[in-house]
Amino acid sequence: MSIVIESSGQTARLTLDGELTIYEVAEIKAGLADVMRAADEIEIDLGGIAEIDTAGLQLMLIAKRNPGKRVRFVNHPPCVLRLIDLANLGGLLGDPLFISATESARKVP
Repeated sequence: MSIVIESSGQTARLTLDGELTIYEVAEIKAGLADVMRAADEIEIDLGGIAEIDTAGLQLMLIAKRNPGKRVRFVNHPPCVLRLIDLANLGGLLGDPLFISATESARKVP
């Protein structure tokens, strides 16, 4: 897992690349905690996530529930979209989720 952090004042952007699973969550959580102490607005780019499990989803929920912080997830890859849909947490996470036309076409009976 690699984490790239870009900061500017009270705004930060994290770009994650690799797996967001139980094996990597502790590492990511420590980096995210540092960023959340320094910034009020955080954007987390999930575009490089190749695999996610419920530990990764739990970390996303924890990040969203930080009082006084605005956390936004962007570039959701298909594996993240599937897990959010399976857990029925799209509304709770509150981020715009873009589903490609090909992904939508697969769900039509």
